Amino acid sequence: MKPRIVVFSISALAYTLREISRDYSSQANIELVPRAYEDALEFARNRYYTDTVDVFVAAGSNGAFLQNQLEAPLVVIRPDGFDVMQALAVARKGSSHVGLVTYETAFDELANLTRAFDLPIYTRTYRTPEDARQSVRELAQLGAEVIVGPGLVNQIASEMGLESVLIYSRQGVMKAFDEAIRLASAKAGGTPRSNRQTYTYHTEQDILGDSQAVLALRNTIRVCGAVDFSVLIQGETGVGKELVAQSIHTAGSRAGKPFVAINCASLTETLLESELFGYEEGAFSGAVKGGRAGMFESAQGGTVFLDEIGDMPLAFQTRLLRILEDGSVRRIGSVSARKVDFRLLAASHVDLQKAVEQGRFREDLYYRLNEMLILIPPLRERPEDIASLAGYFLRTTPVRVSNAKFEAFLSLALPVFVTLAWPGNIRQLKNVCKRAAVLLTQNANIQDWQSWFPDLLQTPVNQAPLQNFADTRLQGFELLALQYAQAKAHQRPDLIRKALAMSGGEVQKVAAALGVSRSTVWRLMKAAAAADQSTV
Repeated sequence: MKPRIVVFSISALAYTLREISRDYSSQANIELVPRAYEDALEFARNRYYTDTVDVFVAAGSNGAFLQNQLEAPLVVIRPDGFDVMQALAVARKGSSHVGLVTYETAFDELANLTRAFDLPIYTRTYRTPEDARQSVRELAQLGAEVIVGPGLVNQIASEMGLESVLIYSRQGVMKAFDEAIRLASAKAGGTPRSNRQTYTYHTEQDILGDSQAVLALRNTIRVCGAVDFSVLIQGETGVGKELVAQSIHTAGSRAGKPFVAINCASLTETLLESELFGYEEGAFSGAVKGGRAGMFESAQGGTVFLDEIGDMPLAFQTRLLRILEDGSVRRIGSVSARKVDFRLLAASHVDLQKAVEQGRFREDLYYRLNEMLILIPPLRERPEDIASLAGYFLRTTPVRVSNAKFEAFLSLALPVFVTLAWPGNIRQLKNVCKRAAVLLTQNANIQDWQSWFPDLLQTPVNQAPLQNFADTRLQGFELLALQYAQAKAHQRPDLIRKALAMSGGEVQKVAAALGVSRSTVWRLMKAAAAADQSTV
């Protein structure tokens, strides 16, 4: 079956997409859908979770909106330097007064070009449709007669009576279609969705930051991609271990094959066994007809990523070691083994070497996994990256707020952010930025921004110390989030239990409220249950 691709566009880019899609009709079923933002998101979720599409394609601000919200394969069409130069060359044929409006990113190399060749080009960036309209209006006031930009900008320029040139080149769109077909093919090698991910599109360039620690991490990822060894990734909760794993996969020779991920802490032992090893028809009550391949078979030729492997029961550690040693897997209920070919990547928030010393992890498996080791530094050890991370999270949040408001917030918050411990690391910072974006849409007073984060800041400006502040102002999940942030490790399982009781057992709601991952909630749930049994 040919890949099923949905392409979103409601702007001037739609004509180019329609023309190019005809050239790909023999390779893929490409459907053009004139929707954007919330409408496109709702449409995409419905189609993806009813399994009627494989990959989505979008551009500009619509692509950025979907990328931050949609849990599905998405290719964003992005202009590069060649596209910009080509579009500007076309624009210069119509007028010597040219304006360039780009989404989020300014092409800094243009400044050198305009100085060297005395080419007066006015530039602006935008994030929201309102930003784009204001940018085009400003350029028109400066005397620009031709506007270069994405489809939305072209549409606005036309409404204002200005000529316009689309920034995207035919080659750029074709590159995006090729990538969409590649992702669809990689995804087709997997099995139906459950707790697995059978596609990947992240590279080391998606790891944000310019600190020496991040530069070294990117270099290590490239090295790991070049050699087909097992890799152990260690780091605190929220540092981006799966992003690193995906980047290693993409950098290696298995990039076009499946990337199959599973969280060892999120499943019961029974479910974990069937997910890892698969089963034959009739192996147990409820087994589907024909049986089912486990994740090792599903990843044939590709990569298996075992997240939170430190929570894997000892019995499974033994079976995993056997699979790694002889390259074969036996399904539940089967008497024969199947040969498998995969690369193993594993991650843990705990120090596995200490777990070995404590008898909680097999020593032989630890050394088998640790052919290459990556230690991801926590956010507090690289505060110089906080500005770029916070800026990115604010720009890509689904809440559409102007750049001016974001910059005003960052100018106040960054001097404080760089001093914080960030126990939830990058995930916590992302949640903070989401909350700030929501409050900015409600015209909250930016000068009072510290009062928005009682669970983050220990001594808000003009407020009593944190504990008194919490007693008088907080309730429900806000108070619990504050208590969780201050709690010792042994106290947190009980707080997770309270949060689950308040949420009616909704793990996702608890994770979002406390600024932690779902796997952390599952792990602490297990710890709370174990503590209950030990007191019986």
